[in-house]
Amino acid sequence: MSSNDRIFYACQAVAITKQGDESVGTGDMIHGLQSVGMTTNFNLEQAFELGQIEIYENIEGTPDIEVTLEKVLDGKPLIYHMASSGVVGTTASGLVARSKERCDLRLGIFDEAANNVKESTSNSGKSEVEVYCSGLYISSISYTIPVDGNGTESVTLVGNNKQWLTGGNVKITNAAVEGFDGTDSPVFGSAASPSGGIVRREDVILSGCILPKSIKGVVGSGYGNAVTGKVSDGSLTNRVHIQNFSVSTDFSREDVMELGRKAPYRRTANFPVEVTCEIEAITTSGDFVGAYELGDPALNSTIDSGNNLQNEVIFVSVRQGYGFDLGGKNKLSSVSYGGGDAGGGNVTCSYSYTNFNDLDVQHAQNGYFGFNGLKGRDGSNFGSDIGQGAHPFNTISKLFGAS
Repeated sequence: MSSNDRIFYACQAVAITKQGDESVGTGDMIHGLQSVGMTTNFNLEQAFELGQIEIYENIEGTPDIEVTLEKVLDGKPLIYHMASSGVVGTTASGLVARSKERCDLRLGIFDEAANNVKESTSNSGKSEVEVYCSGLYISSISYTIPVDGNGTESVTLVGNNKQWLTGGNVKITNAAVEGFDGTDSPVFGSAASPSGGIVRREDVILSGCILPKSIKGVVGSGYGNAVTGKVSDGSLTNRVHIQNFSVSTDFSREDVMELGRKAPYRRTANFPVEVTCEIEAITTSGDFVGAYELGDPALNSTIDSGNNLQNEVIFVSVRQGYGFDLGGKNKLSSVSYGGGDAGGGNVTCSYSYTNFNDLDVQHAQNGYFGFNGLKGRDGSNFGSDIGQGAHPFNTISKLFGAS
């Protein structure tokens, strides 16, 4: 058993492997992890009977395990991809393919006296205690890039099996955590070095983004529709002053039961699933989103005649090789105007968009999962002129600092 007086961040490490794989290697460890939490619920159903007030039986169902994880966007493998590592190509890398994948998670608790888990010598170099959760499904994912702070990924995994292991039964060895030796750091590349490797506000590459046209200031619907000018002559400027970007979805899983089995046969994603995107921007003249009871007159000659909204394309490109493709059928669900009160601050407009079933989270640097290059919206190639919405580099690898 552990001899620790407490557990804190420096003596914990988390690994995610394919379901049933008990060999934990260095590539299975989550880097940049900020927090991990586990909740176990025992589902009880009561049965009573005529003739007595006392309970007849307190029936125990299948336990529910929920694991919540949050990491910084640092160029290392995403939790979402690690939990669905069976998906290795770009042809089926969206929500449907990844919703079918399962994984195992191990939380290792090491000697707190060591400066890092690599230096821990108790239990023959293994973790002293290990929590093993098997057969986990991805329940929800969320990505946030704020104007203040780090870009983060939040993932919730759910399952029905959790074990506490000690001694020789633990699987996270000293060799598996050799990357946590006191020198671990984010991935560095030519484009990432200004931010120290972790994605910050300056790492959103607006020239490689497609933002909704309903945001005041956005012009056109191609790459770089929120910027104007060129890098080559120093005239590149932003048309829109974005303060926050976030995208999330919840698979709303439901248990599929069958006779002869207590545990669920599967925990299927309840499609269609809603994908939500929030974009907040400082405004200089208002949101300019009209709402007409008979529809926007400007759309009378289009397929959206009688409506106020059109389908919008959303693609966000970030240094360290991240791309968030929300497809071309996003619609504005709400817009709010606020701030700028007598207490100070600026007026901001918050735009909320929704689509269904369309979110492809991409990572160019992570060849381990088959992502050898960032796809771009619908697999499109990027142009060569920043003024036309292209990237200021000739190749994706140069842009994201990939090797």
